Amino acid sequence: MKLEVVSTGAEAREARLCRSVQALAAEPPSAAEAKRRPTVAGYGENLVFEFDEAYTAYVDGFEVLPSEAQLLALQAVDREVSAMVRAADTALWTEEARREEPHWRALRAAAADVLRVFEGWAEASS
Repeated sequence: MKLEVVSTGAEAREARLCRSVQALAAEPPSAAEAKRRPTVAGYGENLVFEFDEAYTAYVDGFEVLPSEAQLLALQAVDREVSAMVRAADTALWTEEARREEPHWRALRAAAADVLRVFEGWAEASS
């Protein structure tokens, strides 16, 4: 008999947010890799949408407040995401843009900062 570990609602929300931030922090494939293994159309939009949903669920379900550094780091990612969405520039959502656009670089850096300030999140992505 195999035992299954079940997360509480708060743990599940945090795990979802962690996965979302890890995906945002990850370097996109190089142009050569993208030619060999193209990503699904709309991948960038999906990353941003998933972060927004996960972040909203996390904030709405706080049982224990994150530290000030953690909250500020999450808010920085949210600001980057919001700025990209407000720009309403379809060119921001291409795979090339994910590799080269300053907005995406800033978003990856902000997401990496979240991984740094949340204990264990960076290790979870390894």
